[in-house]
Amino acid sequence: MKKFQNKILFSSLVFFLAALASVCFAQDKKEPASPITVEAKVDKKVAAIGDKIKYTILIQKDKDIEIQPFVFGENLGNFAIKDFGSKRSVFLNKEKISEWYILDTYITGKTTIPKVVLKYKLKKDKDWSQVEAGEITLEIKSVLDKTGLDIQMRDVKGPVGLPSGINKYLIFTILFIAVILGSLAVCFLKRNKEVSMPTRPAWEIAYEQLELLRLKDYVGQGKIKEYYTEASDIIRHYLENQFKLRAPEMTTEEFLISVRDSSGLINEHKNLLKEFLLCCDLVKFARYSPPADEINSVLDSAKHFISQTKENDPA
Repeated sequence: MKKFQNKILFSSLVFFLAALASVCFAQDKKEPASPITVEAKVDKKVAAIGDKIKYTILIQKDKDIEIQPFVFGENLGNFAIKDFGSKRSVFLNKEKISEWYILDTYITGKTTIPKVVLKYKLKKDKDWSQVEAGEITLEIKSVLDKTGLDIQMRDVKGPVGLPSGINKYLIFTILFIAVILGSLAVCFLKRNKEVSMPTRPAWEIAYEQLELLRLKDYVGQGKIKEYYTEASDIIRHYLENQFKLRAPEMTTEEFLISVRDSSGLINEHKNLLKEFLLCCDLVKFARYSPPADEINSVLDSAKHFISQTKENDPA
């Protein structure tokens, strides 16, 4: 009986040791966890021209891993980098790095933030390895095609009652002074406006400025951005003088929204204006390099727009 019990005990011990060896062997075959991971994300997948997009790269690595910093310059694919920053935190032997970039673009439709490549190595090694964060596709909509982003007018707050303890004569005195100052301000502004009004038709001034721009030969000197900037400014001042629109003081997006409800321009003219200004903005802000035939047609497009609208004088 005792011999039988010893045999069972021995068999159990052999089985236990075999199982333990199997577990250890399986653990040895398991691939070690990666010493570094990188992930890219954005705060929105659908945006409108002019919207700011926050692009974040998240890096998690062991403390003894050395990485090369990202170098993007002023642009990341079709997106201009407006601001950037980073944040680091360390816990035990792990380090987390969050690098963020504020982006915008003037290209509508489906567009992609390209993948980023991060190079890394152990501090004791000489050779660099690399890991990638995949590209991200976004949809950029035109300002005039915004859905769910319409400007909401807020209700005017109701009148606020005056404190009962203020002397009524003091209130009348303050109101009287305010009326006098307001009247003087209106007279001053009206007088200034009358002085600054052009004595010649707005279209005539614009034609003259476009001809002067042609004579500057910016295109021949390779100053394409300056060429488009001045052409855009000429059209904006023409619109201000012709239709009393404060075009030079607005961004393109703000101006196109204000023009949408203007009775001075028909839809055909609004579309011509939108196409012209957005084309100029692509060159001015997005570093777009237009082909030669497009460059040569800028002044013709400006003159065509003026010829189509010069008879629509609201006066």
